[in-house]
Amino acid sequence: MKKNFLLCAGLLLGTALSAQTKPCFSMNDSNNNAVRLISVKSSKGPNLWALKWTSPSLLIARGMTIYTNSKYRDGFQSLEIWSDDPQAKQPKARMGGGTWFLPKGTPSGWYGTNFDKVQILQKGKTYWFVWAEGGWSGIPNDKTSTAKLPLMSKIGGVGSWKGQIPWGFKCRLYCSLLDQASVKPVGKSCMGSTQELPTTFSNTAPNVGNASFRIEGTGVPSGAPAWLILGRNSNFKPVSLAPIAPGCWLNTDIFFLFVSKTGTGNQQASPQVGAAHHIVFPLGLPNDQRLKGLFFGAQIMVFDKNATSTLPMVFTNGLRVTIQ
Repeated sequence: MKKNFLLCAGLLLGTALSAQTKPCFSMNDSNNNAVRLISVKSSKGPNLWALKWTSPSLLIARGMTIYTNSKYRDGFQSLEIWSDDPQAKQPKARMGGGTWFLPKGTPSGWYGTNFDKVQILQKGKTYWFVWAEGGWSGIPNDKTSTAKLPLMSKIGGVGSWKGQIPWGFKCRLYCSLLDQASVKPVGKSCMGSTQELPTTFSNTAPNVGNASFRIEGTGVPSGAPAWLILGRNSNFKPVSLAPIAPGCWLNTDIFFLFVSKTGTGNQQASPQVGAAHHIVFPLGLPNDQRLKGLFFGAQIMVFDKNATSTLPMVFTNGLRVTIQ
């Protein structure tokens, strides 16, 4: 895949950079203080960590990142928003969320995902941020902070919720799709038969020599053929795919295609199996200065076997990427 990308990159065009969007809510994100601990790895399954939070204002949330790492194992992590059960004083039900991949050796930093449903969070209402991870993950907790959230957990994802010592939770909540400096979302996504909103994003910067650069999709059908579309036209305008795929858009021109398959496992799955409703396309960038400043567009499309449209696919938003 790296060789193919290098071959097509030579024909790509340059474009202007984009700045990273600021979060609409954040906690403990002005420093890199975090406990030097990793989560326990359970043979029963992934862990669930739930942080109780009250929205300070009306927020229309699209994604979230936390300060974490995955130094010791390949694995997946998820962030979800759950409703509150005031009688039981614990999380009630999942409202939406998303998944991302962290390969072994990932250092501490801000990583996260878009949500598979837009979250309208009411001012003064209580919710739970639920972090699902496979174990041996860096814990997003600043113990020195006075801004802490009540914490409950299910180790291995089983049993009842149990109270834990509050965390100085290191999080950023976004009211727009995730972006990076020089990685700009563009266009719309379309829902398929699962009624989840498929989106694409990147947790790493497209820097020359970044062997870990990857493009991910979340909110997609599980266990299905998937394609990464790469384009080279920085001025491409999204094109509606109606009537063959109502509500869907082509958000980049088609210059090159990579094919893969979406995952079926949980957060402890191997990279070969992948996580359900998620797909990752590794696009490691060689340390070749000729790539610097080159542009490419990206979009993911996934086969939806239960779709009734003529073109049974779901399409994510697009990304406009400039290699640095």
